[in-house]
Amino acid sequence: MTVQVSLPLHAMESLKPMHLPLELVLNVITCSLPKPNVLLRPAHPITQLLLQFTLVCHETRRVANRALREHCVYLSSQARLCSLLLAIPTARPDLRQITALFLAPFRGSIDDQPTATWVRELLQYTCSTLKRLIIDIPLRSVYPERDHLGVRNILREGFQRLEHLEEFVSVQDELFLDLYWHGGEHAFWTRWSKLRRLAVYNPASHPSFWRDVAKMETLETLVMTRADGLRDYDIKAQYFRHCNKPLKVLLINIDSQQMRYGNFRRGHWDGTDPKKVMTIMTYSIPLFMDDDPIEVCQDYVRIGAEHGTLWDWEGEIIQHPPRFEQPSRPTEPVSFFDQ
Repeated sequence: MTVQVSLPLHAMESLKPMHLPLELVLNVITCSLPKPNVLLRPAHPITQLLLQFTLVCHETRRVANRALREHCVYLSSQARLCSLLLAIPTARPDLRQITALFLAPFRGSIDDQPTATWVRELLQYTCSTLKRLIIDIPLRSVYPERDHLGVRNILREGFQRLEHLEEFVSVQDELFLDLYWHGGEHAFWTRWSKLRRLAVYNPASHPSFWRDVAKMETLETLVMTRADGLRDYDIKAQYFRHCNKPLKVLLINIDSQQMRYGNFRRGHWDGTDPKKVMTIMTYSIPLFMDDDPIEVCQDYVRIGAEHGTLWDWEGEIIQHPPRFEQPSRPTEPVSFFDQ
């Protein structure tokens, strides 16, 4: 790599171009990288810098391409998805080794068979290495009874291959991939046995949901945005009915009535068991008068997931009320006026 040095004209005539050591150039690349959990958009300066380093030499191309696969695979359109797929078989077989991915190729509806097929193909290519996935896909735009093109099954075939996934965020729903309406299926993400972090939008907080959460042996953090059903069930009791594993739960923008009357404040379980620890926190996203709460919450969570900060969000911890012991019978009469 050649560096141009600004010197007076008479001095430059006697100097030759300076060559930086390769180790120093590679250090520039590594020092430019974001934190491990960050996903960058195509126009981000770091993405553009990495792309430039792929053109310098073989070694910088190798290091930059690895960083691009870890931080910069941001498929926000059908065109970007198609372009990547066309490159994998011939020009860029290394793209099979993507470890982190943002996926949002649909416009308004998933009723698009070619795009669904491309999503399935991409996930089949990358399933052996993909560990972190953020999707912004309107899976509720086509319900099972209206899926005349069979796109839901096509998408299922792709997502079920992600056996190494450790972190998953669904911006618009709870990963709604059921083939039958009210079919009683287990949540689709229960197929990913290595999942450690899960974030879903507007899930139904029913006993079956907590049964599925309890099945996830490696799950550590659960983020639920605008969840339903929190007034109807004691979520701690439902969860600990099936397992004894600790879990962090972050409830984002839940309804004020759910907070006031929610059963999770009045649960009954054995609080003395050190394994039965569920940390429940509420996190409020600021909303203004003209804001659409759906769009604001979804954008907020998506940006937090892209920046890698979502899993570190903290809020008001909901404390379980203390267990009261049965009062002992007094040995002598006590007046109501006694101090």
